[in-house]
Amino acid sequence: MSLAWEDFVEEVKQRVNIVDVISRYVNLKKTGKNYVGLCPFHQEKTPSFYVSPDKGLYHCFGCGAAGDVFSFLINYRNLTFREALEELAREVGLELPKKDERISAEANIFLEINKAVATFYHIYLNSKYGAEGRLYLKKRGVSSEIQEKFLLGYAPLNPTLLLKYLEKKGFSKDDILKAKVLYFIKDEWKDPFAGRVVFPIMNPRGKVIGFGGRTLTGEEPKYLNSPESDLFSKGKNLYALYQAKESIKKEGEAILVEGYMDAISLHQAGITNAVASLGTAFTSHQAKLLKSYTNKVILGYDQDSAGYQAGKRALSLLELEGLEVYWLSLPHDVKDPDEFVQKYSKEEFLRFVKESKTSLDFLIENTLNLPMNFKEKLEEIIEILTSSILRSKNILVQQEKIKQYLPVISRKLGVPEEGLQREIQKRIFSDRSYRNDVKIEITRYFGVSKTEEVLLGLILLKTNNSQIRNMSPEDFSFPLYQEVLKKWRIWEGTLEEFLNLWDEDKRVLIDRAISSGEEFINQEEVIPFLWDHFQKLRIKKEINKLIEELSKVEDPAKEKELMEEIYFLRSLLEVKD
Repeated sequence: MSLAWEDFVEEVKQRVNIVDVISRYVNLKKTGKNYVGLCPFHQEKTPSFYVSPDKGLYHCFGCGAAGDVFSFLINYRNLTFREALEELAREVGLELPKKDERISAEANIFLEINKAVATFYHIYLNSKYGAEGRLYLKKRGVSSEIQEKFLLGYAPLNPTLLLKYLEKKGFSKDDILKAKVLYFIKDEWKDPFAGRVVFPIMNPRGKVIGFGGRTLTGEEPKYLNSPESDLFSKGKNLYALYQAKESIKKEGEAILVEGYMDAISLHQAGITNAVASLGTAFTSHQAKLLKSYTNKVILGYDQDSAGYQAGKRALSLLELEGLEVYWLSLPHDVKDPDEFVQKYSKEEFLRFVKESKTSLDFLIENTLNLPMNFKEKLEEIIEILTSSILRSKNILVQQEKIKQYLPVISRKLGVPEEGLQREIQKRIFSDRSYRNDVKIEITRYFGVSKTEEVLLGLILLKTNNSQIRNMSPEDFSFPLYQEVLKKWRIWEGTLEEFLNLWDEDKRVLIDRAISSGEEFINQEEVIPFLWDHFQKLRIKKEINKLIEELSKVEDPAKEKELMEEIYFLRSLLEVKD
C-alpha cells in the first residue's frame, strides 16, 4: 500500500529507534526512561543532552539543540532532509513512495547535464585540441593524476561541439538552456567558458553543481563562475570539499585557502585536507559547512594586504560558529600556498602548519609590528581583542582572553593594564547593553504563541539560523504549525506554491507567521535571543509538567528521580538568566 509522503515520514520515524541512531555518534547512558550524554553540538563537561525513546526526540538543555531523528542527522552530518529520510527508510526496509515532482526531476536533469558537461570538458582537455589547456596546467605544475582527480577540463571556442555532445547524450535544447551551461543569443550558441580551463565544482556528495573557468588570454574576469541557481551558490559551497572531507575528519582540521590552484596544489603535494572559497568573500554558510566536518580551521590565505583583510573576515565568521581558528604565516618570498608547495616540500609546509598561531595571536602581533602611530595601533588592537571576546559565547573563554592578552599588550605598548581593561569592558558592556534591551523586549512581549509564530515565519523564509531552520514539528505546541512544518520539510516547490495548498482560514495564520518572521529575518543579532527565549519557555513548560507528574507519584525512587530532573532544569534556567 502506497503511503502519502507525510504519512511515510511518520512511518519511518515510528520504526526507527532514535537511541540506536544517536548512539552511533554520542555515548548515551540510561537514566530512568531517558538517555543522557555529552552534547555533540557544543562543548560541555556535564551531560545535558537528553534522548527520549518514548517521544522520539532529543533535547540539549545546555545549548538548546533539539528535534527528532531527522533533525539530528541533518545537524550532525550536514544532510538534507531528503537524504536523512532516504537513509533511515533503507534501514527500516521501507521504499520511498513514488512521486511525480517536476522540480525534483528537473534538478536531477540539471545535475546529469552538469556531469556530462564536466566529462566533455575533461575529454576535450585530453584530446589533440586541448593542447593550450594542458600547456597552462603543465606550467602550473598540475599532474595528470590531479587533473583526473578534480576532473579538470578545457572548453572549446566552438560551443556547438558541446551542444552536439549533450544532444547525443539525450538532453533537449530546452533543458540545456535551463541548466545554463550554454546560451542562445542572437541566433548563436554561446559557452561562457569558451577558451578557458574549467574547474568543475562539486557538492559534498560529489555531484557537479557548477563550474569555474580560468582565462588563458588575459580576458576579464580572470576567473568566471557559473551563475547563481537553486543548484549552485558560490557562498554556500567550498571547492575541493568532496575530495577533502574524509581527510579533514581524519586530521581533525581543515586548511582554508583562497583559490582553486591553492587547493589543487596542496592536494597534489599530499596535503588533502585543503578546501577553497569560490572567488567570493567567505560567508557564514561556508563557516557552517566547515563546522559540519571539523572544529579547527587553519587560514592559509594569500600573503598580501587583500589576503589579510579577507582572512580577518573569515576569522570572524569562523569564530562565531565556535571554531578554533589558526593563522598560517608563510615566508615572504611566496605569495600563497600554491607557490609555496611548488617551491618547497610538503614537510616544510606541514611544519609551518604545525607552527601556525591562533588567529588572535597573529592579529595582535601583526598589528604591533605595523608602521602605525601609537594611537592608531592601540585602537586597532583594542578593537581586535574586543571583537574576538564578543564572538566567544562562553564567558570563561572571554575571561581567559582578557587574562592572556592584556599583559602582553600592556607590556608591548607601555599602557597600564587597568586602563586597557576598563576600555575593553566599556566596549563589551556597550554591546551587551544594546543586546539586553532587545532581550528584555522579546521576554516582555513574546509568549509561547507569539514566539512560535515568529519561528515558523523564519523557517518558511529560510533563515540562516540552522537551529531554527532544522526544528522538528514536535517543537511546536500549536497543531497547525506542526502540520505546516511536516509538509514544508518535504516541500520542493516555491513558498507561494506551498501557501496555495492551504484553505483560507489556515492561510491567514500562516501569512501572519511569515509577516512576523519578516520583522526578524534580517536582524541577525536578535534571532539568537529569540531562540534562547524559546528554549527558556520550553524548559519552564517541562518543569511544570514534571511538577504535575511529581504530585501523582507515590514511589520514593521515582519521586527522587523527578526531583533531580526538576532541580537540574531550574539550574539551567538560572544559568540562562
